[in-house]
Amino acid sequence: MDNSNPFANIAGPEDARAALANWKERAEQRAADAIAASEAVQELTAVGMDANGVVAVKLNSSGAVIGVQFAPDLQRMQLRHAERQFMEAYQNAGQALLENARAAVEARLDPGSPTAKALVDSIKMRFPEPPEEEQQ
Repeated sequence: MDNSNPFANIAGPEDARAALANWKERAEQRAADAIAASEAVQELTAVGMDANGVVAVKLNSSGAVIGVQFAPDLQRMQLRHAERQFMEAYQNAGQALLENARAAVEARLDPGSPTAKALVDSIKMRFPEPPEEEQQ
């Protein structure tokens, strides 16, 4: 049977009903998987720390800060250094959120599907991956 077109070998009304029922079942399953992936992404949180372990930032799935923790070392820092530590922790949390989203989506959908790409890209827009030279 030609798998690219499930309606290619229809010989009569019963074959048509069976093919249509099969198509409908697959479409409903894909829709349920897409909803499950979307819900999983919406429930994500992620924590990131700066390289010195001074600041930890927790983000929800939309990238909003829902928690911040500071080590006692922060009290001895100049404000501009503390700001840099916070921004580094925030970016690291964003990257962790992106990785968590990828994992959640790939557990439920084909990573190459348009739905999977859209779900991951919704977070990637807010937290773009750093260029290769910055990751080293």
